[in-house]
Amino acid sequence: MIFPCSLQPIICSLALCPKKLFFGEVLFYLMNSSHRIERYLSWIAIPGLIRYVVLFNALVFLLHLMAPGYESMLTLNREAILHGEVWRLVTWIFIPETMRPFWVFFALLFLWFLGEGLEESIGAFRTTLFYFSGIIGCTVVALIFGSYGANTFLNLSLLYAFATLHPDYKVLFLFVIPMRIGWLALLSAILTAIGSLAQSTAVQAALIVTFLNYFLYFWPFLILKWKNKKLLAQKKQEPPAEALHHCATCHRTEHTNSDLHFRVTANGLEYCTEHLPVATN
Repeated sequence: MIFPCSLQPIICSLALCPKKLFFGEVLFYLMNSSHRIERYLSWIAIPGLIRYVVLFNALVFLLHLMAPGYESMLTLNREAILHGEVWRLVTWIFIPETMRPFWVFFALLFLWFLGEGLEESIGAFRTTLFYFSGIIGCTVVALIFGSYGANTFLNLSLLYAFATLHPDYKVLFLFVIPMRIGWLALLSAILTAIGSLAQSTAVQAALIVTFLNYFLYFWPFLILKWKNKKLLAQKKQEPPAEALHHCATCHRTEHTNSDLHFRVTANGLEYCTEHLPVATN
């Protein structure tokens, strides 16, 4: 583990609490640039991709319990790859971030949750494309700068993606404190960036690649979300429209009570039906 302060205590110590997922009206614009790509590469979509990744992570963990150190044969090691161990180009994504039995359960549970939520929001193709491009980026960094804990950054990218789509979804931090996942992702990003300052060039390059991969796919949503907030702020500053109807007795209007009906009497005053004067002979 390269960043025990960033992902393990923050992500692995979470329990989910029920809350309806947030879906913005601009969600389908999120990856509009990939529509054309999907026409030609739709075959690469792997429904339930992260589910399979989690299952293989669990298998590697079980193998580790039976043969400690086994996972060293799967790491993204540049020297080993150059000596012909090409399976490492893929198998590194199946190594759990922690081998502690208590933490690994919640880490894999949370990873499963992120993958399912992401696929439900943007589809199997875009989820696969986003994950595969992250794998390629992290692998290229390892081949250029050397080995590092690439799976940490790859899993973080899933957290950033899910938090962008559902920032108000709540989780229980340390099983007790309710926290919006948007704030959790931001906190994790800050801690990871700070931790990378004292790490190798490979770690710093991997962090940059992770952020670039995230922004490549999710910048349209971030921009539109910012524009929507700006429009809402402008609407709040606008003065309220003047009421057309006004009851002379209770002073209620169609703005304060939309279900009211109003009548104008012979004296020219307007009343709601509840306070309409009774005609006298």
